[in-house]
Amino acid sequence: MDLGQFGISAVPLHNSPYGPLLPEHLAGSNKGKVAIVKGAAQGIGKKIAEALANSGANVAIVDLKDGSETKTACESFNVKAACYSCDVTDVERMRTVVEDIEKVLGPIDILVKNAGMNRGRPICMDTFEGYWRCFEVNYKSVMNCIFAVLPGMRERKSGTIISMASRAGTHDCPLALGYTDSKTAIIRATASIQGELEMDGLGETIQMFSLHPGGVPTALGSCKYILTRSYNYPMVNQWPPVPGSEEGLQYQSAGFPADVAQRYPEAEKTMKQFLTYLRTDPGLCAMTCAYLATGRGKQLRGMYLDVRQDIGRVAARGRSALQKAGLYSLKMDFIEDYANEV
Repeated sequence: MDLGQFGISAVPLHNSPYGPLLPEHLAGSNKGKVAIVKGAAQGIGKKIAEALANSGANVAIVDLKDGSETKTACESFNVKAACYSCDVTDVERMRTVVEDIEKVLGPIDILVKNAGMNRGRPICMDTFEGYWRCFEVNYKSVMNCIFAVLPGMRERKSGTIISMASRAGTHDCPLALGYTDSKTAIIRATASIQGELEMDGLGETIQMFSLHPGGVPTALGSCKYILTRSYNYPMVNQWPPVPGSEEGLQYQSAGFPADVAQRYPEAEKTMKQFLTYLRTDPGLCAMTCAYLATGRGKQLRGMYLDVRQDIGRVAARGRSALQKAGLYSLKMDFIEDYANEV
């Protein structure tokens, strides 16, 4: 990973909930809706489930891990919550779970897919099976959920689908092939499916989004760290700790297996530097999901959004202007005088 490929924003980024994304401003805004949150037993997924519950949605917690803690947290907002054990790469099981959720909670209005893995291995030190498992967890699971839920949304002409992507989906990232490929696929699929919805006149009522959740210090893949500060909902605007301080994060290692780190010491060094940038409150992504589920960000539908950017500032540019400029989407550029022709 070359940190030099990343730009620096002239406008300060948000790293915690702000303005329209504050919990008190979204309380009850999704009242009565039914939400599925995949990977909701812990981490960002848990916070997303809580944010949706705060906004009034009844929440289905889908995870192979025990989601009872998330269920209790959601129910504290006086909404219904239920846990479902599911390997979301299992097509038949996912269909059954969706049917069960609709029997218990009702038709699904919101789907948020939050799960991922990163092996941190170059192709010369990996197996196809390892690479493909990463792709299945990150991408097959996303499409499996969409195929299970979208038909009902199309029939009712209403719904919001949010998928966790990554900045890795917009850059070349050696040593993270399965992760990068799958996150790029999520961004592209989001835009393409939204395009199909627009063709059927459903764009105003069904919205798809892919999100970069910011620099959240999570246990994704082999990134290892200790959180020395707990996340207590609702979030306060005191995260992150001062960069370089010992409060908040104590890193045990960079994100590569020992044999990879030994072969690529410069990559290991760069990863340690990269980890110091992970200082985004997971509540920011969570509240962004709750906000988008209300339909207030529908002019940004089909786009890839970095949750740290002020959503009001981005939306104010206007949908047609963003699309004309090719912003918030994947694109390929060429040297002068050449275009991406038909």
